[in-house]
Amino acid sequence: MATSKTRARNKRGEGAQLRDEIVSAAVKLVDDGMPQSVTLRAVAREAGISAPSIYMHFSDVDTILLAVAQQAFASLEQELAAPDDADPVVRLRAACAAYLHFAEHRPHRYRVMFGAVWNAGQALERAPALADELAVLGMGAFEVIRRTLADCVAAGRSTSADPFTDATALWVGLHGLAQLRVAAPLFPWPPDLQDVVIDRLALLLD
Repeated sequence: MATSKTRARNKRGEGAQLRDEIVSAAVKLVDDGMPQSVTLRAVAREAGISAPSIYMHFSDVDTILLAVAQQAFASLEQELAAPDDADPVVRLRAACAAYLHFAEHRPHRYRVMFGAVWNAGQALERAPALADELAVLGMGAFEVIRRTLADCVAAGRSTSADPFTDATALWVGLHGLAQLRVAAPLFPWPPDLQDVVIDRLALLLD
């Protein structure tokens, strides 16, 4: 018979640590391939706490999955911004490659981030108070792409007249490529398709 994990009681002032442990437990359930099984009871069991303890930090599963998505987007933003190169085109290509790598190697978190498991729009309908947090979800990662494309324009390496719109198109292209590679693994994907998507959507010059 399975038993719940046991966990030492937090000392006074360690509430933030408990919150982090709850999010980590939810992330582990997601990474283990069970994102649709993230329930208050399952998270509590994984964290080694009682289910009512969660309510000190999260009101429901939506707020837990929002925290998981926020953490995942923060990791993605860090990875997109990692390249340190003076050439903006090199940085843009590296950021796009990092995006696709993240989607491939953290597929379950990616599904939470982009609505395949947890839908931010539906969460907003259930809890309008989340509007401010949902409005900025993922914008830090997007800003890395937009800013890097703007650097390409400033360096005369892109003909984009609207980096925000073209960065949005690039994001859509990367997301579509990431999803379609999973959905159609037997399709004869051109080996240089990633560069073609980046070059055309970012309007890069040779």
